[in-house]
Amino acid sequence: MSYPFEAVWMTTQEHGTPHAQALQAANPNLAIHVSSPPMAAPDDYLHAWRNCDRNIRSWWRVNRDATMKDAVLFLEYDVYCNADLRGIIPPLADGVGIAGPSVVNCVESRRSFWPFLYIPRLPRDMQGMAIAAAPLAVLLISRAALDAALRPEYDAVFADDIFCEVRLPTIIRHAGFQVAALPITNVVCVPQTPPAGAIGIWHPVKHAV
Repeated sequence: MSYPFEAVWMTTQEHGTPHAQALQAANPNLAIHVSSPPMAAPDDYLHAWRNCDRNIRSWWRVNRDATMKDAVLFLEYDVYCNADLRGIIPPLADGVGIAGPSVVNCVESRRSFWPFLYIPRLPRDMQGMAIAAAPLAVLLISRAALDAALRPEYDAVFADDIFCEVRLPTIIRHAGFQVAALPITNVVCVPQTPPAGAIGIWHPVKHAV
């Protein structure tokens, strides 16, 4: 069975791809790319973390025509996966443009989820559609949604200081797509250590496995 997506490591030249071997060994027929923009100054790393969706958009602009599948799976460099991704990342359902580890609804979590503080910086017609996917460490996006994110009407939104976990899902929702959660539980913000002998996907894993 072929993969319904291609994968992209989102990293920097300093961090590299420390877990690439495990991913490739478990997915020998998966097309895997690397996005590694240069960091010119120390604060570029903070900028890249807060605005990783800009790197996703830039990567797609350059690599769209070289990507054959209908979806792309974006992985942060500190994701560790030693499982066949086809068993843990299902294809996107009809109408879904983006899926992440969890979906955070503004109506329920506006006060408790701090990235929603950036909602006032969204265009007025997008503020009522605000939604988040968190964390953005594992993100499956359809090529149609990626194409929509390239529209010039979103240039100013991407240029503004709006936290990525809110900005990208909200833009894709505004473009007419649904936002969904992936059935994964160990992709969180607290450092992870994969149990000995376990098969799966974890984030963040900051040490060699």
